[in-house]
Amino acid sequence: MARMTIADLQQMKNDGKKIAAGVCYDVQMTRILERAGVDLLSVGDSVSRTFLGMESDDEFSLEAMLLFGKAVSRVAERAVINVDMPTVVCNAGPKAVEEATRRIKEETGADMTKVDIRTQEEELFDDVLAVIGAGLPVYPQIGFQVFEPRHGGPEAHEHIMKWANAVQDAGAVMIDLTNVTLDIYADVSKAMRIPVIGGQTGPESDGRIYVSYSLTGYRADTIDRTEGPPTAARYIYDIVEKAIASVHDASWVAP
Repeated sequence: MARMTIADLQQMKNDGKKIAAGVCYDVQMTRILERAGVDLLSVGDSVSRTFLGMESDDEFSLEAMLLFGKAVSRVAERAVINVDMPTVVCNAGPKAVEEATRRIKEETGADMTKVDIRTQEEELFDDVLAVIGAGLPVYPQIGFQVFEPRHGGPEAHEHIMKWANAVQDAGAVMIDLTNVTLDIYADVSKAMRIPVIGGQTGPESDGRIYVSYSLTGYRADTIDRTEGPPTAARYIYDIVEKAIASVHDASWVAP
């Protein structure tokens, strides 16, 4: 299986082909996503909340990020790999980002790292430059927080276009644009030479990124969901409930 490169993602944009990205943190989901044909595996710092039960990404350390990044890169065979720069490192300044970038590159073998500068583009722009200076391609995340209404209108458009151009001119290889209206996704994607993807966009952009655990319903809070497709959590719950009941009533069969 030939390994994809950042140049391949760029060529997909040039050819008008859409990039499919999946956020994952573990070996099994990595293998599932790759078999399904994903182009980009993104080891997100959302693992802090999704898997580790932390209330804030700010509790999540570089050491923890490296652990999950290694797990994904250990088994990935085809897709480009991104390993997020933890928020706590981004907020610690360019020197900390530069040091962390070297560790991400050397210890995980990632192809790029995503630096989340949403709503803090002015303050954190130097973090983008620090990643490039440390020798790893950078994948900035710009835009707005997902728990807010979509941002649109002339002011948001101007803000996003300004920073999209800034990170592209600085040398970014891709942009994760978050929580803007579809017309802004469309305009930015057309204006940029590099791929622009997002988690809230349609085909207006160069691709879509899915948080695989939300996509598949591998979340305990979807067990009782009655609308939409069946969830992985419900499927797992039914198997486990039956197995536990068989133990309680002494009806299980030895393997």
